[in-house]
Parts: sequence; structure tokens; C-alpha cells
Amino acid sequence: MKLSWIFWLCLVGFAPALDAADVLSPQAVDQRIEQVRTRGVIVQVLDQDRRPLANVAVRAEMRRHQFLFGCNFFLFEKLPAPEENRRYLEMWSGLFNYATLPFYLGQYRPAADQNEEPRLREMARWCQSHGVTTKGHPLVWHFPGPETNPAWLPRDPAALESVLREHVPTVVRAFPEIAYWDALNEPTTAWMYKTPIGKWENSRGPLEAARQILEWTGAGNGSARFLINDYNVRFDLMSLLAIFHPGREVRMLFDGVKNYPQNYHQFLADLQRRGGQFQAIGIQSHMHMGNWPLKTVWQTCERYSDLGVPLHFTEVTVLSGAHKIMNPFNPKWNQPWPSTPRGEQAQADYVEKFYSLLFSHPAVQAITWWDLSDREAWMDAPAGLIRKDLSPKPAYDRLQSLIHEKWWTDFRGLTDDQGRLGFRGFCGDYWLHLPGRAEPVVFAIDCARGEDQSIEVAVQKTAGAK
Repeated sequence: MKLSWIFWLCLVGFAPALDAADVLSPQAVDQRIEQVRTRGVIVQVLDQDRRPLANVAVRAEMRRHQFLFGCNFFLFEKLPAPEENRRYLEMWSGLFNYATLPFYLGQYRPAADQNEEPRLREMARWCQSHGVTTKGHPLVWHFPGPETNPAWLPRDPAALESVLREHVPTVVRAFPEIAYWDALNEPTTAWMYKTPIGKWENSRGPLEAARQILEWTGAGNGSARFLINDYNVRFDLMSLLAIFHPGREVRMLFDGVKNYPQNYHQFLADLQRRGGQFQAIGIQSHMHMGNWPLKTVWQTCERYSDLGVPLHFTEVTVLSGAHKIMNPFNPKWNQPWPSTPRGEQAQADYVEKFYSLLFSHPAVQAITWWDLSDREAWMDAPAGLIRKDLSPKPAYDRLQSLIHEKWWTDFRGLTDDQGRLGFRGFCGDYWLHLPGRAEPVVFAIDCARGEDQSIEVAVQKTAGAK
């Protein structure tokens, strides 16, 4: 049975992608962005007696996207020089409104009676004061190493379950300001690992382990939203190379609890049927071995959107250097791995198409880049939007132009005889500037609502009004 399953998966890996030329054309992408990410707004300006004011100059100034444009925030205050830390924050905040904070169990709790809560709280406070939405990553992960499975964890699955049952809700309650959490990382690959957490997941069965973790978080019972996060989302040769490793296939054949790598989509559907409440689907897209074809990007969105919850592209890596089959257990094996002028241009061109396509899909709620800088990037790859010296690559400038210029609204106009004016704006937070008001009026355009969203504001009658 399992051999036939592997054979079927290999065949699917070589199946041709469906023709999606019309869906992928720049014109179609821009049209969908207009439909999906903007809404019509009607502003009515009244005087203190609620009479309409005509010919009033109005400016609607966008302040923040509703869509979550994110990046991990792991280098916060970790660079050696104050000027470098200042520069990092300047470059980070110049693009993003969504930060992934590190809650790897071994980093957060290097010892059973010790935690790094003060540093995480400082990071969360900075984000909150700058209007940045936050996500904790991850609560539970089976990957080997002291950052994810510290030495103090018990090896016995039953004893470990008691630790996780205490740890998971304690962390979530300690950070009520964090809006999203990766509750469980890469559950479809738990079968590969004999770490304490891996053994516990497999003793429970990965589906039941995921359901249990979501129950511990209180998913669905508060304002925080929880994700399952995985990279096992595609069916092609590159994905097979990422999933399969010599020797593990043999173990898979003799896996008594059937914890072999399962289709992620099927895993999530089965988890929903078991009552697991996750509020978003995390899709990793590390492209160290090659950029995803845009057809595959679109088909991935279409496939996972049928589960009825928003999609978060949680870990986006597009290189500005050569693609290669990497060694995730020994980053030095991958070196040298430089960023090159040609690679930087190719990175910028692909990033523009990739972000535009995702921004145009109605199921996608967030895109998170992994890592901002080449300095300390995962796998020591040329994966940043900025170089090791913190100077911007072309991809950084390209995203800046998209997120804060092309997909940004700054509208000016005059009210008509009924004190009204209408405009179309990208969904997000705004300041409305009017004469006669010292402070701007704060309002939002919400993509969850329909067209002709209205805002009514009263001002003192001015000389320019009639």
C-alpha cells in the first residue's frame, strides 16, 4: 500500500501544470488586486448643525495596509553596533506591518526553570508601539537541535506531554498582544524524527497531536489566531528532494502508526474533521533549490483555499544568488553562497511577480519574508532583501514601490453640493484631514465589507465652504 502511494506521488510530481496564462497575465493580476484589495468609500462632511458642507478640501492619507506584509524579526537589537540596529529597524519598518517573533522552545526556555520572556516582551512592545501585528513562531516543533528540543525535555512521551500541556497555554496567555501563533510546525514530517517532541507526536499520531496542541492553545476561544505551518505543500521533483532523505524511506515502510509524510492538504482536512480549530494555513515557500513556477503558486492558493480559512505564506525565501540543493543540518556545507548582481536582479523580478500574484488571490491574508538581511540568514544563503552591510537590494526597492506606492492610497478632493465625495482606496487604516479640525479623523477601509463604505464627519464651517 505504501509503495503504491510513493509511486503515485512520484507520478504526480511529473504531471504537467494546468494552463493558467490568463490568470497569470499582469493585466489579470492588476484587475484582481483592484477587485480584492480595494473598496469604494463615500465621505460626507457636515457642519456643527449637521448641514452638508460643499467645496471642502479633503485628504485621505493611508497609514497602514490591512493585508499583512511581514518578515521575521529575529535580529531585533542583536547586531553588534547601535547604528546597525537602528539601520535594521529603519529598513524593516520601511516595508513591513507584520512581525514573526521567535518562540522556539529551546530559545524561549533554555532550561526548565528559565525563560527569555523579557526579550520577547521588548520585541512585542516595539511592534505594538509601531502599529505592527505580531506572530509567535513556533509553539511546538519536532526538529532536532537545542533551539527546538532542548536537553532538559523528558524523553518519555507521556512525561513530555505534561510539559507541553503546561508550556503551550502558559506562553499564549503571557503574550495576549500577539495576534497569531504557529501552533505546530511541519506536522507532516514528524515521522522523520526521534527527538522528544517527534517521539511524542508519533506516539499520539500527528493528527491527534495537532488537535491536542490546538486544544491547549484555546484556539477559537479568544482573539489570537492559530496556524498549522508546513512546507510539504507541493507535488514536484523539488518537493520530493526536500521531503525524502536516504534511509528514511525504508523506515517509512515499517512505520506501525502510519506516520509517513502525508499530503498537507489532506492532513489539514482530516484535522478539521477531528475538530482541530486552526484559523489560518501556513504555507512555507523556501526557494533555495529553485523558484516556484507562478502556475504552481496560483494552483497552491486555489487548492488550499477550499479548506475555508485564510492562507499565510509564512516563510518566503527567494535567493539573489545561485540555487542549490542545500544541507539543512550543516550550513557550512552550502558555502560559499554569495549574492550576485545578476542574482539580485533576478530576485527582484521574481519577487514582484510572486507578491503581485499572491496579493491578487482573495484567500491570501499574509506574506512573510525570511530573512530581511543576508546577515545570519537561514542556511547562510543570499536570502535577504538587504545585504550583509544592510544596504538594500533591488528586491527591497521593488517591494517598497509596490507596497507603499502602487498599492497605496493618498486621495485629495473637494466635496460636492451634498457635502460628499467618493474615492476608491486600498484596504487599511487612514487619516482623514479636513479644514477646521486640528487632528485627523481616523478611519479604516475594510476588505471584509462591501462597496460604498461610508464615513461621516462634522467640522466647523469655514470661509471656503458654502
